[in-house]
Amino acid sequence: MGLFSKLFGKNVEEGSDEKKALDLLESLFKSAQDAKKNEKKDEAKPEAEAAPAAPAAAFDSYDEEEDGPSGFSWGPKMPAEPNQYNYKGTWREYFREIFTTEFSQYTLDVQEKNGRYMKFTFLKDGATALVVEILSASSEHKKVRSDCRAKGIPYLRYYFNYDGWWNTREYVITRTRNALGI
Repeated sequence: MGLFSKLFGKNVEEGSDEKKALDLLESLFKSAQDAKKNEKKDEAKPEAEAAPAAPAAAFDSYDEEEDGPSGFSWGPKMPAEPNQYNYKGTWREYFREIFTTEFSQYTLDVQEKNGRYMKFTFLKDGATALVVEILSASSEHKKVRSDCRAKGIPYLRYYFNYDGWWNTREYVITRTRNALGI
């Protein structure tokens, strides 16, 4: 006996409109449960080290990519707007260009390490207004974030190689503006 039969009673005649409606509701409910189970399986998979940039093949078949749920700057299909993967330079150049052009009212202190880490400190009138780290998805950096939290300094983190996250220009600008309170 299915969930809806339990709720609405089991004395529904076979072939009746009520029975058809209950069967439809039951199948929709089962589909939703199956989708949720599949989602949980995907979340439980350990993340492998992602490549520093999206593979070129992904862009060759742009129109053939599967559509799926997408957000402001994430999803299975690369958005047709400026992002770090269609930028004509490295991810380091991409973030530096956005921060220097869009937030020119701030002085930037930039630190780079090992080609896989950047830290931008936004300064206004000599005071730290925001700290932004850009690092690998496999990174375990936590010190800068906890130091900022302890000092009450706004903090952001962007990953340059997180599968499905495109870091679209508008996303980076909006998120950074919000953190700066402008």
